[in-house]
Amino acid sequence: MRYLQLSLMLFILSALAGACVKPKIYRAEIAARSQAEGREKVLLQELIQRREESANLIKQVGDLNRTIGSQNEEMNDLRAELNNRTKQMGESSSKLSGQLSQLENELAAKNSLLDQRTATLQKVQTAQKERRRRLNELKTKLTQAFGASSGVQVDITPDEAVSVSLPDKTLFNTDATTVSASGKTMLKPLADLLGEHPEYDVEIIAYTDNSLPKDKSLKDTWDWSLLRATNIVRLMIRDYNTNANQLTPIGRGEFYPVTSNATPEGRLANRRTIVLIHPALPAVPAAE
Repeated sequence: MRYLQLSLMLFILSALAGACVKPKIYRAEIAARSQAEGREKVLLQELIQRREESANLIKQVGDLNRTIGSQNEEMNDLRAELNNRTKQMGESSSKLSGQLSQLENELAAKNSLLDQRTATLQKVQTAQKERRRRLNELKTKLTQAFGASSGVQVDITPDEAVSVSLPDKTLFNTDATTVSASGKTMLKPLADLLGEHPEYDVEIIAYTDNSLPKDKSLKDTWDWSLLRATNIVRLMIRDYNTNANQLTPIGRGEFYPVTSNATPEGRLANRRTIVLIHPALPAVPAAE
């Protein structure tokens, strides 16, 4: 614009000068004016470009401001969500801590119970082991006392007693009711054992076949079997001074046969006497 004003002034001065301006100077002024006008156009074009650039920059700044505003809103939302989750995590952590404490208490109680049960189990196992040891010791002692050639069988029963099976031919006379001399000798190891162990309880259990002997005082095989058992008990009390409180005679009659009574051999097998010895065994602790 300044160049335009300068050109107008020069034009006015040249018009006022009129004929007094030399051609050379005039031409120079015209060239300068043309040059100024060209420069003005260039400057005007640059001004237009700068205005467009400024408008673009203003638009970009507006877009950036809107983007920043949107991002600020997102950041605020994220902060709010973070705070909310932090709060929830704190509550969850407190809840989990309480549950963990409860579980630890329950685990401690169960471990304590397990320790008690383990201790009880160890006591049970120790007691059972000791019971088995005593039963085996008694079985060995009786087996050695009777001797291998006596025909006596010694076993341990499932209910933890020691059974002594006495051979009928050796134990009784031919009347099948009274104890023979050989039977008295066979009963001595049993009497000696009971004298050493007054705490032992003994059951004398007699079994018969289904054929009653000729003793008319016998009503049935119950009478017969009980008489056999009672005669053994009487002999041990009378001849060996065995404590009567340790002995219990039991008659089972013909009703528990081990084989058929159809043959003499079968009837002999069914006529048998079992001595059940109940030694003093340590008590097994009750399970808790």
